[in-house]
Amino acid sequence: MHFRSRRVLFVIIVFFLLVAGCKKERPSPSWNVDLLTPLFTDTVTITDVLSDTLISINPDHSVSFVFDEKLYDLVVDSLVKLPDTLFNWLFSLSALPNPITLQPGDTIFEEVFEWPLDFDSFYLDGVELENVLIRSGNIKFEVLNQSETSLLSVFGIISAVRNESDTFRISEKIPAYAFADKTYDVSAYNLDLTGEDGLEYNVLQYYLAMIVHPDEPGSIQINPEDTFAINIHFSDIVIDYAKGYFGQNNFNFGPENFEVDFFSDLNAGAFSVENASINLRIENNYGVEGYYRISELKAKNSETGDEVPLQGIMIDSNLFIDRAMQEGNGLNIIYPNIQSYDFSNSNFPDMISILPDLFTYKIEVDMNVLGDSTNHDNFFYYDSPISVFMDAEVNQGVMIQDMFVENTMEWNGSGVSFDNVGEGQIVILFKNGFPFSFDVNMYLEDENHEVLDTLVYNGFVEGGLLDENNRVIEPTDSRITVGLDDRLRQSIVDARFNNYELLINSAESKHVRIYSDDILQMKVIGDFTLLVEQD
Repeated sequence: MHFRSRRVLFVIIVFFLLVAGCKKERPSPSWNVDLLTPLFTDTVTITDVLSDTLISINPDHSVSFVFDEKLYDLVVDSLVKLPDTLFNWLFSLSALPNPITLQPGDTIFEEVFEWPLDFDSFYLDGVELENVLIRSGNIKFEVLNQSETSLLSVFGIISAVRNESDTFRISEKIPAYAFADKTYDVSAYNLDLTGEDGLEYNVLQYYLAMIVHPDEPGSIQINPEDTFAINIHFSDIVIDYAKGYFGQNNFNFGPENFEVDFFSDLNAGAFSVENASINLRIENNYGVEGYYRISELKAKNSETGDEVPLQGIMIDSNLFIDRAMQEGNGLNIIYPNIQSYDFSNSNFPDMISILPDLFTYKIEVDMNVLGDSTNHDNFFYYDSPISVFMDAEVNQGVMIQDMFVENTMEWNGSGVSFDNVGEGQIVILFKNGFPFSFDVNMYLEDENHEVLDTLVYNGFVEGGLLDENNRVIEPTDSRITVGLDDRLRQSIVDARFNNYELLINSAESKHVRIYSDDILQMKVIGDFTLLVEQD
């Protein structure tokens, strides 16, 4: 080879050796990867929004609001009362020509007798009772002894029996020239008011005796001027059961309040309906027929002070309801008479729009309007009153405003690592098939349900698309994004629960139709940019 050519080749070789000796180490390749991490999912159904005690599901999956609420119990304890005074007895010895001598234990007088109850003092006409069971109450026994000896005063009601064999009977020592005032419990005593022959009414059989007290040390004298006064009367008697004929009398009840909790369960700011099927149901558990006149039925919201009275043709109308029947006497086996009255043309939707927690009523009852058609078979039981119910069913056309619902679910962020995460965001997706819009708050909570961070505050989820009947024909999609910061990165990992709050309103402020297959789907996704490096 020519010398010049060899020198050129040598230079080239040296050049490449120098370049190779000065070359730096080449860096590893890296790139960004978008990573979607599911953190939370939930599906809200109609029973999550509305308590199943408030609604019923129809065969076509439509949802009806069912208002079946007792408005009040008409406990007619004044229907029959026992007169307070049983009898007053003044016993004088003025007929004695001379004092008489008696020994301890001798009887001054002893009497078995009948005495009628004084119903005229109660202004109750025509009452003829056969049997009364006392629920609670007392007998007061008052005796004045105007003599020189101590007496043993014995009093009994032969026709008052408890536990089938325990006849009411008391004995009291009355000192000389003393007044005794004693009270005895007569709860659970059954009073037979038909007299000794079983053919009378309002009559009790009594036993009364005055005896020289056996503790007297010796013989005593009874003088013509000696007298004994006895007063027996009932106190605070409550009747548990009564049977007989209660007479044709008129009673007024109210105004009285009756609490209802139907709308507190709804937990809404406002609730209205377009129309409803409404019935007033009276369940008569008394063996008395009559006319019932509702002079006032008013819905009240005690918090706002709003009041709406019931209006319509039923107000002040004579609503006839027939008597109940019973099986046996005093056995509390009742076959009530139930009568419903249509109030659908009333202003009931206006009444419930104020979300009442009280109903106020005034009612008047004309009793036994058919006379003694039952042959002394009127009856009542204290624990089985006349009950008045409002039955309403709202099939469709409901507008709800500001109804609050809250729920807490498990959070799936404990396994997330942010070591290689660069930028990112939290994406919250909503698919809403309800005819409601939702204002949303969403929080991350620790294991003690303490709030770590806020994901959403005052977020808005649009209601489903409505057709001409205000039923959802297509769900809507909503999306809320939250950017990552240092605090949220830590909260995502530390959180154990997702707590969300929903403030619910009817879509487009309309009276909407609700169906059981309406749902709201929620998903929380971590949309992270992950930096990946190759070794």
